[in-house]
Order: sequence, then structure tokens, then C-alpha cells
Amino acid sequence: MTISVKKPYEEGLLPNFCGVKPIFILSVGAQLLVFVLILATGDDLSESWDELGLLSFFVQWVAMSSALCLCLLRRPLSKLPDIWSAALSYLTILLVTGIFAHLAQLFMVMFEYQWGTSPSAREDFLLRCLLISSIISLVLLRYLYVLQQWKQQVKLESEARIQALQSRIRPHFLFNSMNIIASLIHSQPKEAERAVEDLSELFRATLKETSSLIPLSQEWGLCEHYLHIEGLRLGNRLKVNSDFSSVPKDALIPMLSLQPLIENAIYHGIQPLPEGGEITVEATLIENTIQIHISNPMPTNHSKPHTKGNQMALGNIEHRLALIFGKAATIKLTPQPNQFDVIITIPYMKP
Repeated sequence: MTISVKKPYEEGLLPNFCGVKPIFILSVGAQLLVFVLILATGDDLSESWDELGLLSFFVQWVAMSSALCLCLLRRPLSKLPDIWSAALSYLTILLVTGIFAHLAQLFMVMFEYQWGTSPSAREDFLLRCLLISSIISLVLLRYLYVLQQWKQQVKLESEARIQALQSRIRPHFLFNSMNIIASLIHSQPKEAERAVEDLSELFRATLKETSSLIPLSQEWGLCEHYLHIEGLRLGNRLKVNSDFSSVPKDALIPMLSLQPLIENAIYHGIQPLPEGGEITVEATLIENTIQIHISNPMPTNHSKPHTKGNQMALGNIEHRLALIFGKAATIKLTPQPNQFDVIITIPYMKP
């Protein structure tokens, strides 16, 4: 059985059109579009005030109504794949444009405004509105999508760094590390010095960009610093079996993407077991894809192997992989009786 990781938050494909700021920006952008359309006609500006007013009224109604529809559809659209969400958003804007273009035609027929009474002219007006809307909305949706992805990446980077830093300075981890170092200073000074260096490397890693791609060997080196400190605490209860021989040494992976998984394996798997257990980490290269398999034992009565906080951490890793590699990267959790497996799949990238 494979279960999906719960996302830390649902941002959606597009910004939240229920907010005041997006509505204000959209309104200003719509009015600027009206000015461009009026200037493009080439008519005398002194005689275009009535057209400016009517066109502003029409475009603002289309823009605000489209924003309202996207606001109401925000939750169901966020549950769909990106391609379907984008397509439905695009079609929604065109539908709103078509409805208001039809209403504008009725207005022109009712008041016999300019060429509004001609059937061919009304069809031409509708077609022009839909074509302009299709082009403008396509460009706008693309821009908003890129902007939203950038905001998500910034937020994820900040959250990932804070989460990583917090995970390093948890009272139990920090206090245990300090106690271990203090107990080793006199009896085993070299081990105490190494533990201080391990702790320093972990803190140093949290201050770097978590979107940085580093060699897999370097990422595993960070894991080894963490494992060495935990090994001093758990002793023979903690065993690690790793195999990276089949993966090229220049394979890249996002920083701090494996260490949280190792931490989860220890916290939820090894630590609750009186006899401890072994964490197995195996990386393989399949065509142009790297697959990393992390396995650890689980207590038989541990019905909920991952708490909400760790689901957030795993979801954060999933989001960072998706932002860097797109759909080519996946993370799967595969719980089994007395065992828990995590499989990360990323494309093989060279420096």
C-alpha cells in the first residue's frame, strides 16, 4: 500500500482572488487595458470619452465577475491537477466574457448604440471580445501562475529552513547532545570533539539554501553527522546499513532532503524499540532516474507512525522536490507490518 504525503498547506495554482490586494491589482490592470484599447483605435481622444466609460464599465464587470467566480471555485480547483485547474480557470474567464458580451449586445440593441443593431456586427463584437479575452487571460494566468509558484517557493524555503533549524535545536536533541558531549570530555575527548564538529556541521547546513543541489554523497555526509550523535545516545540499538555504490558520485539531490527522513526513522522506529533496529538506505540508478529507499523497523503497536509535525516535514520535502524537479520527482511512504519504507525518486542530474 502506498499513501500520499499530506501537503503542509494548499496554496492553489493561482492567487487568492478573495483578497482585497489581488482584486485591486486586477482592477487597475483592467483599467490600463481599457486605456490601451482606446488608444489603439486611433480615434480622436476628445471624442472617445463615451467609449472610454462604456468600455471601462464592460471590462471591469468582466474582470470582477471572473475574479468572483475564481474565488468561489478556489477550493474545488485546488483539489484538481494543475492542468485541469488551469483549463477550468481559463474556460471560466471565457464563459464570463461571453455572458457579458451578450449582455452588452442586448444593451446596444436596446438603445440602438452605434452598430449594435447589425447582426453581423454583433457577431463580430462577440468574437472580438472572446479573442481579446482569450489572449489577455492566457497571458495573465501564466503570469499569475509563475508569480504564485515563486511565492510558494520562497515560503517553502523559509519554512524548510526554520523547520530544519527547529529540528536541530529541539530541546531533547540539543540537551542530549550537550549531555553526551559533557560526559565524553574527560573520558573520550576525541569523541567529544567529533560530536561538537558534527553538531556544528548540522547547524551550518541549516543556514544554507535548502533548494541548493549538492552531491548525494555530501547529503549523506550530513546524515552521518546526525547518525553519529544519535549513535552516541542509542549505542548498539542503532544500526545503519547504507549502499550508494550503484549511483554516480556526481548525482545531485536537494540539501536536507534525506536527513529529516533519517530523523523520522530514528524517532518513530528505532527509539521506541527496546532492542533498537537497523535503518537501511539504498540508492539505485534506473536509466536516468535515481531511487533512494529508506527502510526502518516499526513497533507493532505503533498505529500512527508519523505525527502531524513529521507529516508537515515530509510534505515539505515533497513540495521542494516538485518545485525543483517537477513531476519527475516523487516521494512515497509504504507502511508494512513492523516496517516502514520511504522511497524517493528524482531524475539523475549532473553538476
